Amino acid sequence: MEDGRKILVGVTGGIAAYKMPGVIRRLREADHEVRTIGTAAAFRFIPEETLAIAAGGHVHTEETWWEHSGRVEHVSLARWADLVLVAPATADAMARAAIGLGDDLLSATVLAGAKKVLWAPAMNPEMWRNPVTRRNVETLKSWGHSFVGPAEGAMASAEEEPGVGRLVEEAEILAAVERALLDDGR
Repeated sequence: MEDGRKILVGVTGGIAAYKMPGVIRRLREADHEVRTIGTAAAFRFIPEETLAIAAGGHVHTEETWWEHSGRVEHVSLARWADLVLVAPATADAMARAAIGLGDDLLSATVLAGAKKVLWAPAMNPEMWRNPVTRRNVETLKSWGHSFVGPAEGAMASAEEEPGVGRLVEEAEILAAVERALLDDGR
């Protein structure tokens, strides 16, 4: 495995966002250069500063998207990254990508030609089983995007029965990242 690959971690608005600083730190410990995008919804679950500390720097957000630098940030990020990891990947984030929306920084970056995209879904089991979500997953797979999870297990809400929709464990995400970086099929 080539050291020092460039990984862009897109954190979306799911309760599992709290797990992402650990994943980001482990990616950096593996000598990868990591940048992060946090969606507005992600910051309802995790502070921007927490992601910045884990990534060792700046978090790209809706507020920084159109800085006065003259750079087109979503295009720059798509070109920079060897891999875009979207985790947790909500049903909304996958739907936006599957229909080609680009009106937020993360979806615009994926749409701007990201080399490789790895989705780590996390959502309510009913949402994961929904035919629309299944169609969106198949659409993204047909474009060469890869997936890790979701896993079966207890959900965030005590009212919900365990089911498939839980974010996979950190080690599984890290292994999927390494596999995706090794795969030259895209």
